[in-house]
Order: sequence, then structure tokens, then C-alpha cells
Amino acid sequence: MPRAVDLVTRVVYFLAGTFYMGLGLTVLLVGTMLMPQWLKEKIFDMGHNIPDTMHLIQEIGTLWILVGLAFVWFTKHYEHSYRFHWAVTFYLALVAWVHWFTAYGRFEHSSRALINAIPFAIFLVLGLLRKKYKVQYEVVQPWE
Repeated sequence: MPRAVDLVTRVVYFLAGTFYMGLGLTVLLVGTMLMPQWLKEKIFDMGHNIPDTMHLIQEIGTLWILVGLAFVWFTKHYEHSYRFHWAVTFYLALVAWVHWFTAYGRFEHSSRALINAIPFAIFLVLGLLRKKYKVQYEVVQPWE
């Protein structure tokens, strides 16, 4: 069972890394001619065509690329990913939180809120399974 948990977790890391890097790159390409017009219009609609909002969306895109790179790195260096996994689980809990409780103080019970809670639930379950079936890795410290 521990090997299955590790394999599933690595696959989830790779898929998450691909998703975040793709999302970040898409947002960064908005100002270029490399993006299809229909997609560019969709992103501008999300930003309400407000220059400051579009700038913030692109800045968030750079962070998504960083997150995606971290996921891919931990796919390859899985033995170092335990603390990263719990940090990402906490991050995904915060993402779910902001979709359940709006900035205006209202509780959201829409399908969007539920969908945004799914990644948190997946990472929580995988984290608990990793803890239960924890395989001890020999980690060499860089200063040794």
C-alpha cells in the first residue's frame, strides 16, 4: 500500500505541476500574439478589462508557474516532499476557504465553492495516507 500511495501522490504532483505551469503561462501570454483571440477575450472578461486587475492576474500567473515548478521538482525528488505536501495542503485549504466565505462576509454554498474544495480534500487524504504508511527515506543533508 505505501508504494501505491507514493505513486498516486507523484502522479497528482505531476498533474498539479502541469496544471499550474499551464495556467501561469497562459495568463502571461495574454499580451502576446501567441494566444488565440477567444482565450484572450475570456481572460480579459475575467479581469473586467481593468488594467490593474489584468496586471494582478499576470503577477499571480508568475506565482502559479513557481508552484508548478515546485510540484514537478517534488515529483522527481519525492523523498523530500513530506513537509511541502502539508504546506500545499494548507494553501489549498486557504483557497477553499476564500471560495466558501467571500470577501463580503457571505457564506457561499455554490458548486464553485465545492469544486474548489476538492483539491484540498485530495491532498488531505493523500497526506494522511502518507503519514499512516510513511516510508523512511535516507536523506543526505547537504552540509554533511
